[in-house]
Amino acid sequence: MPERLTQARIRALAYAGKPSTVRDERVTGLLVAVNKTGKSYKVQRDLWQGPRGRKVLVKTVRHTLGGTEEMTLDDARSRALVVLDQIKRGIDPNAPAPDASGDAGAWTVRRMFEEYGADMRARGCVERSITDMMERLDRYLPKWAATPITDVRRSAAREEHRRITANHGATTANKALRDFRAAYNFALKVVDDPDALPGNPVAAVTFNKERASNRVIMPEDLADWWARVKALPNPLRRDMHQLGLLSGLRPGTLVSIRREWVRLDRQSISIPRMKSGRSFDLPLSGHMVDVVRRALAASELLFPGAPWLFASRSSKTGEVIATQVWKEKALPSETGHILRHTYRTVAQRTGIDRVNARLLLDHTVPGIDGVYIHERALFDTLLAEQERMTAAILALLEPEQQEIEG
Repeated sequence: MPERLTQARIRALAYAGKPSTVRDERVTGLLVAVNKTGKSYKVQRDLWQGPRGRKVLVKTVRHTLGGTEEMTLDDARSRALVVLDQIKRGIDPNAPAPDASGDAGAWTVRRMFEEYGADMRARGCVERSITDMMERLDRYLPKWAATPITDVRRSAAREEHRRITANHGATTANKALRDFRAAYNFALKVVDDPDALPGNPVAAVTFNKERASNRVIMPEDLADWWARVKALPNPLRRDMHQLGLLSGLRPGTLVSIRREWVRLDRQSISIPRMKSGRSFDLPLSGHMVDVVRRALAASELLFPGAPWLFASRSSKTGEVIATQVWKEKALPSETGHILRHTYRTVAQRTGIDRVNARLLLDHTVPGIDGVYIHERALFDTLLAEQERMTAAILALLEPEQQEIEG
C-alpha cells in the first residue's frame, strides 16, 4: 500500500534480503526501490500510444530518477511529475533519443516529426506542443507518415491543405502544414548532403486567413454567466469554471492542477511547469482559497485519492483521470480560454499595473523589465493585486450582493 513518504522514512529503509519497493502516497507512480547496492527513486506507469480515442497499451514503464542520496524527496516528486506526464502523453522516457546525425534525406515523414520533436524537447519546448504536433500528424496527415520526405511534392502539400481545410477547418489545415514546414526545415538544417533534399514543399501552400480570437464575456453579462454556472449539477465543474475566471489560468493548466501543488497555508498553487516552460506560483485571494478548499473536499468525496484537483472518470476506460473537457453544453463558447480573456479585460478595467497583470497570467514581460523583474520576489505584491482582481470580478458576478454588503 502507498504510504506518506518522508526523508526520515526513506533513510530508515534497509535491504532485507530481497529487493523491495515503497510507493509514495502523494505522487501516484513514484516509488523508492531498495536493493543490495542502495536505494533509488523510480516512477512506474502504463504507457499508452496511438491517436486520441484509439490508444493501445504498449507496456508498463519503470524509469529511474536517481539515488536517494543524490536527490531530495521534494526534488524526486517534482521530477516524477514531469516524467509521469511524459509517459501519459505516450513518450517512453527510457527510449534512446533519436539520432539526428543520420541521413535526413532518407527519413520518412514520421521519422522527421520524431526527430524534430526530440529537438524541441532538447530545447526545452513544452511537451504538450510536441504531443499535439504528433497527434495532428496521425489525425490529419496519416497517409504521409510512411512516405519518404523526398517524395512529398509541392502539389501534394497544396492538395492536403485544401483537403484538411474542407474537412476540418481553416485553422486546423494551417496548423498541420505548419507542423510539416517546421519539421522539414529542421531536416534541411541537419541533413549531411544539402542536395539530398529539395526545398520545403510547403512553400507552395497559401495559408488560410485566420482571425485573431478576441472573444470576451462582457462585464454586464457576467452575472447571468455566473447564474448558469451555479446551476451546473457537478460541484467540481462549478468550482473549476469559477477558479478559471478568478485565476485567468489557461484551461489546459487549470484541469491538470494536482492536489499536491495546492499550498493553502501560503495562499498559492505551485505549478511546476507552465506553457512558458517556467514554474509558476499562482497567488490565491481569500475567496480563491475558499473555492480551492471546497474543490478539494468535493474531489476527495467523488474521487478518493485522485491526484488531480478536478478529476473525472473516462467514459472509455472507466479510470479516474484529469478532466479533459472544459466546455459546457449549457454555456456554449463561454468556458475555457474565453475566461482568460475576460480576466485580462477586467484587470485593465480595474487598473491593475500592466507588468503585474502579465505576471499574474504567466505572460512574458517584454523588454528590459523581463530581464530584471523576478516574480517570486513580488509574490506579496501579486497576492494583493489578486485580491483586487477577485473583488472586481465578484462585484460583476454578484452585483446585488455587493450592494447589500456595501
